[in-house]
Amino acid sequence: MSTINVQGYNVELSNIDKMLFPQVNIKKGDLIDYYIKYSPYVLKWLKNRPFTMVPFPDGVEGKSFYQKRIPDNSPEFLESITLPSKRKESIEWCLINNLPSLIYIVNRACIEMHTWFSRVPEYNKPDVAIFDLDPSGNTDYKNAINAAKLIHVVLEELNVKSFPKTSGATGIHIVIPIEPTPFAEVQQFLSRVCMMVEKADPEHFTTQRIIEKRGDKVYLDAVQNARGKTIPSPYSVRPTPQATVSTPLTWDEIEQGINPTDFRIDTIDQRMKKVGDLFEPVYELHQKLPVI
Repeated sequence: MSTINVQGYNVELSNIDKMLFPQVNIKKGDLIDYYIKYSPYVLKWLKNRPFTMVPFPDGVEGKSFYQKRIPDNSPEFLESITLPSKRKESIEWCLINNLPSLIYIVNRACIEMHTWFSRVPEYNKPDVAIFDLDPSGNTDYKNAINAAKLIHVVLEELNVKSFPKTSGATGIHIVIPIEPTPFAEVQQFLSRVCMMVEKADPEHFTTQRIIEKRGDKVYLDAVQNARGKTIPSPYSVRPTPQATVSTPLTWDEIEQGINPTDFRIDTIDQRMKKVGDLFEPVYELHQKLPVI
C-alpha cells in the first residue's frame, strides 16, 4: 500500500504490480499511469455522468462484477448523486469528476469507464444519442463498418453531425452530441434510423433484440440509450486480452476500413500525436434531433 498526493488529496494505491492483462504484460500500475495521462480527455466525458463500477480484481482473465452503489467508506473527493430507482428506493451513484476519483476507481481494478448517456442534474435527458453496432454470430467488423457507412449517409441527409469510435471490443459506436432530450425521443430517432438501415439490407443488419434470433447479422442497437444503461467512454480501456481502447475515428477511416485491435494502450500515444482528440467537437455541439 502506498499513497500519492493528487490535487491536494491523498489517494491510496494497492497491489500496483497486480497483472491485469497477462498476454500483453500490463499491470495495475500501468493502467493507472494510462488513465492519469489521458485524464484530460476521459474526464470530459465522465463529468457528472452517473458511473457504474466494473472491477476485475483478478485481471481480464478472471471474473468481474457490476457495482452501481458508491463503495462504503469512499474518500471525500469522490462525489456522488442519489437518484430514484425502480427496483430500490434509490441508489447513490459515483460521479468521476476529478483526477483523484479516476485514480481511485482504477486502483479498484475498474478497467472500463462505464457511464450513463446523461449528466446530472438532467439525468432523464441524455446529451448524446449513440448507435451501438454489434456484430452477432459469424459476422465480423467489416459488416459493422458497412452498417456505420449506411447510418452516416442517413445522418448526413438529415444534416446531423456524428462522430464514430471503436467500441474497444468488436463493435462501433456512432455518437451524436445533442441538446438534453428525453430518452424516449432519443430512442425513437435512433430506432427509426436503424429500421431504415435494416430495411435497406435485411440480410446483414437487424434490430432484433433477442440474441438467439439475430443470426449472422450486425445488431443495430438503439434501445441501449435508456436511463441507467451505460456505455464505455472515449479512451476507455476494454477488458480484452490486447488491452484495446475505445478510440475516436474519422469517417474517412470508417470508409477505408480499420482493425479495432490496432487501437491499444501501447498504440494510442502515437495516434494522439498524429490526430489529436477527435472528440473535442462533441463537447461543443448541442444539436436538436430532427423529427423523422
